[in-house]
Amino acid sequence: MRKKKVTMGDIATAVGVSQPTVSAILNGSDSIKVSDATRIKVLNKAKELGYALKQTVRHGNTHPRIALVVNSLNMHDPFINAISAAKTRSWELDYLLVVFDFEEDEEMKQAIYSEIEEGNYQGLIFASNTPKSISPLVGAPAIPTVMLNCFCETPSEIPAVVAADFLGGYRATNYLISQNYHYIAMITGESWSESSIQRQKGYQQALVNADIPSHPDWIVEGNWSVKQSYLETLKLLELTPRPDAIFCASDLMAVGCYQAIAKKGLTIPNDIAVMGYDNQLLASELTPSLSSIDLPYDEMGRKAVELICKVPMEEALPLIKIEGELYVREST
Repeated sequence: MRKKKVTMGDIATAVGVSQPTVSAILNGSDSIKVSDATRIKVLNKAKELGYALKQTVRHGNTHPRIALVVNSLNMHDPFINAISAAKTRSWELDYLLVVFDFEEDEEMKQAIYSEIEEGNYQGLIFASNTPKSISPLVGAPAIPTVMLNCFCETPSEIPAVVAADFLGGYRATNYLISQNYHYIAMITGESWSESSIQRQKGYQQALVNADIPSHPDWIVEGNWSVKQSYLETLKLLELTPRPDAIFCASDLMAVGCYQAIAKKGLTIPNDIAVMGYDNQLLASELTPSLSSIDLPYDEMGRKAVELICKVPMEEALPLIKIEGELYVREST
């Protein structure tokens, strides 16, 4: 199995401090005041987990710059993890990442492109906060370019880094099957969502491979909503036979699923198992804790930067899919 790269979040969870605290300690910042004991714990845990500490020796006050242009972003969007990881990895490689959010405004995007072209940037990462296919990057500066969480609609030489959502859906469902669940329902996101489509295809492929019939009534749309997932779960629980496991295409929808199961007086996992997707912080904080597939935004952000900086690695493919690990918890 591919070894998952250790993140600052992993260290924060292991030590019991916040991710900003870990970031400040590992980057030698004094922006957050911490005790010597905490600093030592974080550094020791980073070493124990095999985190790659920054070794770069800097000269002068200037750094080559990478531009990251994103269509829209807010601090509550899980995709912020990809931006944060890209920024950290750039700094480790002695580059400065500059983030531009054009807020879905095409005129602003072209103005940003002009700024990048005139600003002597070493590379461009074009990012989307949701996975999707896009038109060619018209007007983009002629510098090394990587797409992050998106890809060109037509064949392109521009490398793209995306999540392996098909494999994630397959892995989640296959695990449930391995635990002897055979009536497995799925709550999907919005029907147009590329990530939801791929996760559903993975779910269906796992059922086919296990020779388990797929029932149309067992696939419902939760639209990434807690409330809609709650309502759809209530419908699933009225089916005969009743599903013995539900795969939710996001951890947030799993919350609505939990609420509906409790409403019916059932328990997780004794009466019904629940699997999530994204591996957000809430997955480990739910009761019972939620099994989930990791959405590897951290690794995707680092990979995009490494492609721009030409860090020695395997030969780049036009479409690079990053796998998310399965985290097994109490819900399954």
